[in-house]
Amino acid sequence: MFLLTYVAEHLFPQRKELLKTNHDLKNIMVGVVNLVFSFVTGYYLQKLMQYALVKHIGLIHFAKIPNLLSVVLQILCIDLFVYWWHRTNHKLPLFWRFHKFHHEDESMNTTTAVRFHTVELFFAVIAKAVFLTFMGITVSGLIAYGILFFPVVLLVHSNIRINQKADFLLRKIIISPLMHRIHHSKVVVETNSNYGSVFPFWDRIFKSYRKKPIGMIKFGL
Repeated sequence: MFLLTYVAEHLFPQRKELLKTNHDLKNIMVGVVNLVFSFVTGYYLQKLMQYALVKHIGLIHFAKIPNLLSVVLQILCIDLFVYWWHRTNHKLPLFWRFHKFHHEDESMNTTTAVRFHTVELFFAVIAKAVFLTFMGITVSGLIAYGILFFPVVLLVHSNIRINQKADFLLRKIIISPLMHRIHHSKVVVETNSNYGSVFPFWDRIFKSYRKKPIGMIKFGL
């Protein structure tokens, strides 16, 4: 998915001036480090979730709900958590200190999707461990969410050309590229909006939705 999105944004770029090989290589190197970190911590997170399932730890016993309904409910629960965790990273100074590394990218494209400070990922793993075990989320539910999450995250950070009409149509279902580009604007009120990761309705429900940018979007801080 990463390669497909990366190639697509070079074939059909929204902004050609953002095509910078050195920039991309630096972000990819950061992404490789984070991939190793996520692989190791993900292994132990899976073990924790399996232990919680066996010991019947968790507010909701998703494993006892019919499979399809269980997966849908878990996806919604995780996405709601990710929305508030993202918003918290913007509001609390300690978390913002590390999350801003992601926002400092002035040439946002597919590689920005893997540009995160490893300390932020460490905090995220702890938060996920608490939330997932407390709620009773299953490994299969987390995998199902990941299958949705990663392609959407790559798409919304990409520099793929999309017109406003198509973008507005897409955001009726999932977060759209323009919607997330607003979130990466240097304008503070725009940065502090559109926190959603997969589904767009959380921003509308919790009053953080911004439909259009104030002007031409300049990425970074």
